[in-house]
Amino acid sequence: VGSLPSPANAVFGADAKIEIPNVMDNINNRVNQQCLVESLGNRECLVYLDPENKLYKGADSQILIERLEAATAALAEIPSLVSDKKWSKIQGVLTGPMNPLGVTMDKLSKISENEENCCKLEKVVKSDLYAIASAVERKQGDEIIKLHKKATEDLVAYAQA
Repeated sequence: VGSLPSPANAVFGADAKIEIPNVMDNINNRVNQQCLVESLGNRECLVYLDPENKLYKGADSQILIERLEAATAALAEIPSLVSDKKWSKIQGVLTGPMNPLGVTMDKLSKISENEENCCKLEKVVKSDLYAIASAVERKQGDEIIKLHKKATEDLVAYAQA
């Protein structure tokens, strides 16, 4: 009851594909490309930076302008809230819809051609908004209206810069 070994079931050429690392190619890639992930053992680079496949390619000016317009619309609500003496709602407008205004202006200033002037106007607008918030805490309606007018003018100047 002797049996012969069974024939191999593999098809010719279907065996393991073993690739020998190309040392010179790896050295060349290491010099010319930025390595993002490397193996722990031999420090071989597993993933190189590919500038074409970046997820984040910088600030989108269209989105930033839409945020600026939304903040401007929220700023326009303040005088009617002052006339109704709704102090907490004014505070809510300043901390809610207008909250991202500072970050938005900062990003717009950085991508602007006139960065220095935009940064100056950005600081002026921020100080106007802080002054409005301070006047809201003291419930000074006339002061809020004056500051609102100034903040609106400064924000328009910023948008035009």
